[in-house]
Amino acid sequence: LITSVSNMAGKKNAKSSNGGMKGFLSKAGKSFYAGGVWARDMAFWTAQKSGRVGFILATTSMVVLLPLLFEIGRETQSLEVERSQVKDLRSQGYTDRHLQEMGFCEASIRPPSVAMLK
Repeated sequence: LITSVSNMAGKKNAKSSNGGMKGFLSKAGKSFYAGGVWARDMAFWTAQKSGRVGFILATTSMVVLLPLLFEIGRETQSLEVERSQVKDLRSQGYTDRHLQEMGFCEASIRPPSVAMLK
């Protein structure tokens, strides 16, 4: 009888620590903590991958796009120089045909009618 009473008391203590409101809150706390650890790990992993992708995009852009931008600027500058030369030669009496035979590009002789940069 004494052993059965002590076993019942032990079961009652074990049940109260695992069940009821206290047990629920304990399990919920552990679950929320595990979810937070998982979210932190995923956020760290995502940040690492995003950083790597960003680095690859930035370096590729520098290697590929910057020289292209410099070349576009240089081309624009050379067209402006050719246009000023064409303007000077026209004032001297040269025709469009003469200017084409001299090797000036079409954009310098006759500027485009749309999308003209100023």
